[in-house]
Amino acid sequence: MKNILFEEYARRGFLRDLLHNNITSVKDIWNLQKQLNINTQPNTAVAITVDNYHSITRNKSEIQKQNLRLRVLKSIEEASVKFDAMAINMEEDLYAVLFYMESSEIEPVEKAVSIGKYLQEYVETKTGVSVTVGIGRRYKDVLDLHLSYKDALLACHHKFFIGKSQVIHIENIVPFFEGLELFSIEVESQLSVKILSCDKDGAFEILDELLGDALEGKFINPIIMKTRLIEIITTIVRVGLEAGVEQEKLAILSGRFVQEVLKSDTILDLRNQMREVIYGVIEEISQGRKHMNLQVFEEAIEYINDNFDKDITLEDVSGHVHISPYYFSHGFKKFTGMTFIEYLTKIRIKEAKKLLFTTDLNIGEIGKQVGYGDPNYFGRVFKNMEGMPPSKFKVSKKIHI
Repeated sequence: MKNILFEEYARRGFLRDLLHNNITSVKDIWNLQKQLNINTQPNTAVAITVDNYHSITRNKSEIQKQNLRLRVLKSIEEASVKFDAMAINMEEDLYAVLFYMESSEIEPVEKAVSIGKYLQEYVETKTGVSVTVGIGRRYKDVLDLHLSYKDALLACHHKFFIGKSQVIHIENIVPFFEGLELFSIEVESQLSVKILSCDKDGAFEILDELLGDALEGKFINPIIMKTRLIEIITTIVRVGLEAGVEQEKLAILSGRFVQEVLKSDTILDLRNQMREVIYGVIEEISQGRKHMNLQVFEEAIEYINDNFDKDITLEDVSGHVHISPYYFSHGFKKFTGMTFIEYLTKIRIKEAKKLLFTTDLNIGEIGKQVGYGDPNYFGRVFKNMEGMPPSKFKVSKKIHI
């Protein structure tokens, strides 16, 4: 029993080394095959992936996951017997099948696809699990078998665009497009604005624009696409931080969705995951604003009222109440109905009118007392607000009295 078990583990290690190009001598391959009682000289590789593996096992225990993997492997092994093929588990949700195809085969692609369909249908019938099969090219030299496996993996990756439960031959696919012109900084900035304003529908429209070419059949390399979208998630998280969302909440949210994006099986899965990221951050921002104590803006107004005679800026006030200038600007207008500059100007001109009415200070002195160091600028601002220069206002008040 021990010898049988040892031989099985050795056989799996040999096949993995063969597919990973860890054996570079034909003589070594032959010797190992002889020792392991392997009579087939494979020249074609097939890769089989479990569709939505991470989704269907998310809430499963390790034992349940292992049972699923073993069921899939067993069914692949059973199906492989028909073609005198060898099956092996490569990764958690990835398997390989190696078989020999005659060089005299007239239509090797069609033959390989028929084998792939048989494997797929057998596994899905036996296990109830959806799988995608990628098929590599046939190679003459056994040392090139790793190239066939590489082909098979690449073919599998195309389920990202064409859907799950597929049989895909490397010869039947369109090469991946490596550019990401549509993933522009400008569109990313527009997305940030929509999120900050809690415009969910607008943000979803921009997301669809980002993924537009991919959804319309332009096969952007999924790895590059996911990497770029993770960068965009980082931007979205930064927007959430600027809006006052707790850092810990955003860390948990982004950590979960980065993993989901990386493990997305198809472009539609990826879009749904990105939608959930956007929705989650918008919800956090919205809830934060609903529960934000209005004392923040009351404190800001009190600070402005006490310091309007100084050269204060929006950044000074937002820093005083400990929120980002961007969020303060939007929140302040919602709270007061005015922008920061409009409110500050209103307070200053109100005080200036009081001084014009109750004191004999000249126009320049009054301007300085309300925060305007330049008398001419003070005069222009006053006229814009009251429809007349401060000097005429002062005279008109005296006449009225």
